Amino acid sequence: MKRYFSLIFNIFLFIMGTYARQYVPDTIGNSTNYNLDEVIVTGTRVPVSRNIFPVPVSVVQRGMIEQSEEINLMPVLAKHVPGLFITSRGITGYGVSGGAAGGINLRGLSGGSGRVLILIDGHPQYATIFGHPVADAYIASDAQRVEVSHGAASILYGSNAMGGAINIITREAQEKGNHMSVRLMGGSYGTQRYSLTDSYRKGKLSAVLSGNYEKTDGHRKNISFDMWAGYAKLGYEFSDQWRVTGNVNIAHANSQNPGTINSPLLDATADVLRGMSGLSFENNYGRTNGAMNFYYNWGNHKINDGHTPGANPQAFLFRSTDYMGGVNIYQSVHPFTGNTVTGGFDVKLYGGNAYRNPETEKFVDHIKLNEVAGYLFVQQKIGPCMANAGIRLENHKLYGNEWVPQVGLSYRAATQTHLKFSVSKGFRAPNMRELYMYMIANENLLPERSMSYDFTVSQGLLENHMTTELTFYYITGDNIITPIQVDGHQQNMNVGDFTNKGIEFTLKYNIINDLQLHGNYSYLHMDKPIAGAPRHKAYAGLTYKAGRFSLDLGAQVINKLYLIAEKEDVQTDSFTLVDARVSYKVREWIDFFMKGDNLLAQKYQTMAGYPMPRTTFMGGVSINLY
Repeated sequence: MKRYFSLIFNIFLFIMGTYARQYVPDTIGNSTNYNLDEVIVTGTRVPVSRNIFPVPVSVVQRGMIEQSEEINLMPVLAKHVPGLFITSRGITGYGVSGGAAGGINLRGLSGGSGRVLILIDGHPQYATIFGHPVADAYIASDAQRVEVSHGAASILYGSNAMGGAINIITREAQEKGNHMSVRLMGGSYGTQRYSLTDSYRKGKLSAVLSGNYEKTDGHRKNISFDMWAGYAKLGYEFSDQWRVTGNVNIAHANSQNPGTINSPLLDATADVLRGMSGLSFENNYGRTNGAMNFYYNWGNHKINDGHTPGANPQAFLFRSTDYMGGVNIYQSVHPFTGNTVTGGFDVKLYGGNAYRNPETEKFVDHIKLNEVAGYLFVQQKIGPCMANAGIRLENHKLYGNEWVPQVGLSYRAATQTHLKFSVSKGFRAPNMRELYMYMIANENLLPERSMSYDFTVSQGLLENHMTTELTFYYITGDNIITPIQVDGHQQNMNVGDFTNKGIEFTLKYNIINDLQLHGNYSYLHMDKPIAGAPRHKAYAGLTYKAGRFSLDLGAQVINKLYLIAEKEDVQTDSFTLVDARVSYKVREWIDFFMKGDNLLAQKYQTMAGYPMPRTTFMGGVSINLY
């Protein structure tokens, strides 16, 4: 353990030593713009440089998404975002039952419990009855970039963002004319992946269409998976000030849960249909800009919980339907230089039903809930400093009013050095499953609450060919909902508090024009560990291009991943995964590629009882039609 802390301490000293050597007073004010890994983020719904935004944000760009050759976004984020870990049952597919509800953990807070919020273009995306994301529905080809906000993001998004928020920003047609790309892949365990994307722009009209299909036989018996997904986005610019955008996404997945090695299951299948749609009206008048966004999401789940060999099959399927609709309106005003005031209003309506036997087992029967919120956010830039402060008032149908504050400060200490500090509150209202489903339900639950404290040092080195970022965070929470024994049976209860603290580090280095190094490391200490969260997580990737040839190498180290985290039973796993990808562009419009995962043939698990596949290979071709 000491060596890990020694490494981080030395990194920190190196960064601060560089800052001390290079610091000179800023004598030219705002006339010179110093760029450090210049990326624009939308963490306050207003575009702002990531360098001066006080809240830690990881951005995964389109290039990294394309290089992964993945249909699903989750494996890409797991590599490139520190503090984020994704669990999986097999070579592809995640599932929505049997302990694999999204499998997303950020800073030791579980997405499966609804503490990490997934959004598409700022609209919340999760199964409302269960409160968890549906990881299979987030498609890589639809994403232009992904912004991951570390720490509580409840000031913008309300409930379900205690640990952070993952905002998937969808693609738009960038170039004039029609452009089509096709990708065909095949590999280990009968795995097949197909994707087609078409983009079109002419005058004021733009459109993007995509279709994806993925299937596998799986590396274990009874673990097959198949999924198709379609996406469409249309945009029209009425004028220089106004534009409208509409999109729709539908994903359908069939999966099998084989059970654990020691307790196999038969007929444990899930049939899941998820859909989302959105309509946005955006305005930009220079000194004021904003948007009015409407969205509607829905889901239909048919789940067979399966049975052990020799037991009787299930008499009824578990069925659920859920929906979520809403509108968010915001407008920003820039009254004077360096100042931005943003006011917003959110309405969210959601509900659904869930049952096994429709006569006797109606767990959720057309229950409807709503949340209404208003918020105000102020940003002020003065010389090398950027300060922001905001407040949100959220009204929940069951729990009344909740005040959510956030403050932050960013300071450009030198030409390539930024210091950032932020404090934010998070909260989560109990979901329908916790309130109403099964004997474990408890209608007297209270909302969970948390406070996140972040301190970040961003540093450019070697004439900005290398950028680094080091974040220290501390999270406290109370009213955490956990099942405990009450009167001889398990019941959801608000059992107490928790403390998570840790370190997140990222590095990007352009060694030469055709050779780039990128990596990240995170350390997490939980006073009350949860399954699916590692103590140490590190990734290093190397990208090399020479003419028509390109090579990507990556290595991920996971240390002390909690598989089971109970007082009477604690189980962890540690492993190293090495992957590689090579491609060759035969012509400008066609290239062939091959990738290998887990090249060291590591034996490992990310979920207790679910061994992951050893070495796997995929190969294919990408075709670009203009």
